[in-house]
Amino acid sequence: MSRIRPPTRYAVVSVTQGLLPAEVVRTYLQSHGIPAILQYESAGRALGITVDGLGEVRVLVPARWERAARRLLRARRRRRRSLRARQPAPPPTRGRRRRSSAGRSR
Repeated sequence: MSRIRPPTRYAVVSVTQGLLPAEVVRTYLQSHGIPAILQYESAGRALGITVDGLGEVRVLVPARWERAARRLLRARRRRRRSLRARQPAPPPTRGRRRRSSAGRSR
């Protein structure tokens, strides 16, 4: 006689606008050994609509992994912010110099 397992409960750990950022989060979690799935409206993806909640994608993990996933995502955000803060400011752009017409011959 086989045992029937109860359904797995999932927790939302991130909500993104569009599928690409959600795929990045999902892959990041999976690379750290945390199982993750995506939940989204199929109409938004099929039609390419990203307004009014149709482009919203939820990243879900099993409830027992929620704490570890949130901790990992917080650390990732802090690292990204600190990297942005350390980047030097880009050099000022110089406008295109105009040549004077005094030395030109026709």
